[in-house]
Amino acid sequence: MLIFFAIASSFLLTALIVPVVIRVAIRRRLFDAPTETRKVHKRIIPNLGGIAIFAGFMFSQQLFIRSEMIPALNQLLMCGSILFMLGLKDDIIGLSPYKKFVAQFVAALIVAMIGNIRIMDLGGVLGMYELSYPFSISLTVFAIVGVVNAFNLIDGIDGLAGLLGLIVSLTYACLFLSAGDTGWSFLCFSLAGALGGFLIYNITPAKIFMGDSGALMIGFFSAVTSIHFINLSSQKLIHIGQFDITSAIGLVMALLIIPLFDTLRVFTLRILGNRSPFEADRNHLHHRLLSVGLSHFQATLILTSLTLVFVGLAYLFQDIGSNELIATLAIIILSLNTGFTLYTKTLEDRRTEKLINNMQPSFVDQDKLKIVKHLEIEEKKVLRPVFEKISQN
Repeated sequence: MLIFFAIASSFLLTALIVPVVIRVAIRRRLFDAPTETRKVHKRIIPNLGGIAIFAGFMFSQQLFIRSEMIPALNQLLMCGSILFMLGLKDDIIGLSPYKKFVAQFVAALIVAMIGNIRIMDLGGVLGMYELSYPFSISLTVFAIVGVVNAFNLIDGIDGLAGLLGLIVSLTYACLFLSAGDTGWSFLCFSLAGALGGFLIYNITPAKIFMGDSGALMIGFFSAVTSIHFINLSSQKLIHIGQFDITSAIGLVMALLIIPLFDTLRVFTLRILGNRSPFEADRNHLHHRLLSVGLSHFQATLILTSLTLVFVGLAYLFQDIGSNELIATLAIIILSLNTGFTLYTKTLEDRRTEKLINNMQPSFVDQDKLKIVKHLEIEEKKVLRPVFEKISQN
């Protein structure tokens, strides 16, 4: 019953706050204007939805979570609030990527060192089990910063980041509940309810965006809940229905595979192109789906459905081993990306061929004109001496 109230309270509060945020943002001209060529929206839309998500989430988790349920709750909320306020500043007046990166690094360091929420055991991935403290801290910081940036970058079309965050939070909520970890379960349910209330206004056509304030916060809590789940699964066997979770890292990868793969892909392409990895462009997965003629709703549906498929596969193949499961998921996502790249290349070739065919008649007409002019010139050269001779006679 308390779970229902945790979800309902965050859902309702967020849903009630969003219209207020929209009105205030429009009055104060705090919106995401489509002034950049990479923008996929062509109208003015407020981008302060993170305020409503943060308010609904904070209200619910403060109401239902006691401090003894999550020993590191203060550190979690402090770092989450820091990233929220940093993102809010970026949404309103702008902030350089490097300043955001430093803040993410500091927040991750606080959680790992003071909150002691860190990756302690890799469960045999790449032959590694229990990690040394320095390596554990370094890997945790890298993982948190990576996931935070991944969610920030995937937030490019209506409903995508919110739905991915909803899938992650609901999945972990059920896993923690099954493991008897009530505090973390309520944390995830509170975030899920807030995202649900926000998505009412964010699904196509979007009336509001979550902005960096929402994306950074969702990425942060997705990262720390993933780390806690990995640690929890190494301490006890977690059951979901008929399945035992024996490869927690494989399941985590399945949940986060779309934003992580998208980030790794665009960063690699930017670096290979001698550009900053933080330079914005239109080469994300959602941009590529839009480029082949899909709508925002269709692109979001495809990417979220793929996430659910990967999660289902991770559940079904828990027994094959962590390394094998991770390799399988990686091969599938790389194969899908390669296939889609070939498909888009075929479409581009067809468009180019069609353009050439449409232009061909004009080229034929120009060639005809050149031939006629050439014949006229030759005709004048041949007839001119004849006319001159006739005139002399």
